[in-house]
Amino acid sequence: MKGKYTIIFIPPDHSTTRQFQITKRGKQYLGAFTILIGVVIVGLFARNLYLSHYINHLQPTIDHITQLKSTIKERDQTINNLSEQSTQITEDLRRITDLEEKISSILQLDSPSPPTSLSRGIPSETLVLANVSPPIGTPTQYAQIVTNHLNTLQRYYEIAAVQKDKLDHTPSILPVEGEITSRHGYRYNPFGGLSKEFHNGIDIACNYGTPIIATADGIVTFSARNSIFGLRIDIDHGDGIRTFYGHNSKLLVKEGDRVKKGDVIAYSGNSGRSTGSHLHYGTYVNGKNVDPLTFTEVLKET
Repeated sequence: MKGKYTIIFIPPDHSTTRQFQITKRGKQYLGAFTILIGVVIVGLFARNLYLSHYINHLQPTIDHITQLKSTIKERDQTINNLSEQSTQITEDLRRITDLEEKISSILQLDSPSPPTSLSRGIPSETLVLANVSPPIGTPTQYAQIVTNHLNTLQRYYEIAAVQKDKLDHTPSILPVEGEITSRHGYRYNPFGGLSKEFHNGIDIACNYGTPIIATADGIVTFSARNSIFGLRIDIDHGDGIRTFYGHNSKLLVKEGDRVKKGDVIAYSGNSGRSTGSHLHYGTYVNGKNVDPLTFTEVLKET
């Protein structure tokens, strides 16, 4: 047993004891292994302590990075919103330009000049029409200005369109160029004698076969031969306004046709009760015969 060591395990209940024998070299191995385990445990503890200290030292940097990520995300969202607003503003500006051109066309104004320099992306004309000073605001405020201006232009366009429609349906022009040889009202009988008769229109001298045009938009309500006015056309323009054209040589429209102001509807002639080639042109308002020149003279004055 020399050179060996015995380890005895005695149970608490004094049952069978157990013993193990190790050599001196085995004891050295066991001691070395125990020291190694101790070193590993100490190393792990030191590593955990170092990592804990390192993490605590880096925590402000980690928090800052997290905050930066959140800020970048918010800014990306802001950039996306600004991009969408910019796209909307561009579309609104295009619609504004279209409306301006339509209004100018309807009102027969000079074409609007293209936008000049931009003040932070918004035309200076827009700011003036919106009755505001150039703001130091955000794109959202600019977008609101453009939207308000667009709504105003839309209202102007709707009003202008209604006025144009009324003008188109108003007999504001004469159906043919020529000298007015007989005006509206009482006159001496053109067929001789000293008697007077009421002339319910105006006579416009013109060559036989001269194109006759509609003086306003409307619907043809009569297109046939008449015992007094020969080949006659009646047009209903709405709002109680009606015009008629007599003594034609040829009719180009029929009852029920829709005509536009300036459309050729007939050719002048000498049909019916007439003393020569001319056009008899008359107007009615709410069933009452009126002087056709009333419409043209009022427009000339305005």
